[in-house]
Amino acid sequence: MPEPLIVSPVFERLFSGFAPGEAERVMAVSSTRVLRRGEVLFREGEPASALYVVEAGRVKLTQTTPGGQEVILRYLAPGDAFAAVALFERSTFPVTAQATERTRVRGWAREVLPQLVRDHPRFEANLLRIVSSHTREALSRVRELATEPVAQRLARTLLRLGDQVGRREADGSLLIERITQQEVSEIAGASLFTVSRTLADWEEEGILETGRQRYRILDRERLAGIGGGG
Repeated sequence: MPEPLIVSPVFERLFSGFAPGEAERVMAVSSTRVLRRGEVLFREGEPASALYVVEAGRVKLTQTTPGGQEVILRYLAPGDAFAAVALFERSTFPVTAQATERTRVRGWAREVLPQLVRDHPRFEANLLRIVSSHTREALSRVRELATEPVAQRLARTLLRLGDQVGRREADGSLLIERITQQEVSEIAGASLFTVSRTLADWEEEGILETGRQRYRILDRERLAGIGGGG
């Protein structure tokens, strides 16, 4: 007799409200893939062949402008679902997904998705709830870029990254790692010089500490105040 499939707590949001044994049946038609740091899972414009959830590690979603510039849209942490466009026939990936560290993703091939959502309506509902939260965040970023000063955008960017991929430390601080200042500046829509200068000012004020590709938020309340309470 095969060993029972154990569902990781990582999938708690995706399987919320499931009946006993239902999550195991959904997992049984999935597969896993391990990505090296820097490895691309799929590229923008390719046929949307599968739906994915990050099981371990981190994934960066980007788009490329007509001029060839890469724009970072979001970092994904364990439990984040992405590529839900695979639910629709003849769709293509709207983004490129790349691992920023050794990463394991679980995928459901497009071919199994129609039957999956028919048999498990809660699966589709939970998936769309996760994806809609990503969409709301993207819309908020567009509004921020159009209306808010750099310091406010930068504060919101760091708070968002902390929520997405940060790690709570024993002293209560929030550590964000393996993200360059150039990447932070791209997400915040600001020049590298301005971001560097602003981070240095905040470090002097005791709001955060910075290092090579790392940011430790020491005073989240003050940073949220700069971000307008975000």
